Amino acid sequence: MTIKLHVFPLSPRAFKVMWAANHLGISFEPMLVDFLKGAHRTPEFTGINPNMRMPVLEDGDYVLWESNAILQYLAAQRPESGLLPEETKSRMQIVKWQFWDSAQWDPACAIFAFENHVKKLFGRDEPSESELARGGELFARLAPVLDAQLQKHRYVAGDTLSLADFSLGATNYIAEQAKFPLEPYRGIQRWAADLRSLPSWQKTAAEAPAILNAS
Repeated sequence: MTIKLHVFPLSPRAFKVMWAANHLGISFEPMLVDFLKGAHRTPEFTGINPNMRMPVLEDGDYVLWESNAILQYLAAQRPESGLLPEETKSRMQIVKWQFWDSAQWDPACAIFAFENHVKKLFGRDEPSESELARGGELFARLAPVLDAQLQKHRYVAGDTLSLADFSLGATNYIAEQAKFPLEPYRGIQRWAADLRSLPSWQKTAAEAPAILNAS
């Protein structure tokens, strides 16, 4: 049975799970959650995720939400990929960065994504200068942490691609539209370029608009 991924493909959180599935060679059926039409509020969708958020994975009768949890589920289907090692200490280095993404990096990126990209997409008000200033303060604290790691290593959790890169790297999918203030951070810029060069990234970037337009 083919895995279903319920996604709004313009979102980095959706991009990360589709990207991981493509990278791992896992076939999936994309199910559009069209936020522009309020699809996330329908009884059909809230029945699988009462949080009214995507992405959501369905594998037969099994339902899973939260993008980083979905990444771990997908990686477990292909343990030979090495994206999430079995050895505890190596695994926890990756999981640590996934938690950091959920608690720190994603919320900071979300401010710029909402103010500079989502508002324009949905025809809302102009970006809030106070919110962008708050996002700038968060970036000034957090980006040096990530950049320092990427100055020392090719990838987030070391010198091998891992789920940490999928968790944190998907925000680069909308970096231009969201206007993330990444100019001072050469390590992040180099890493982002590496990720964008991956065939799985390019495949996912080509698929995403097609999923949206299919509606």
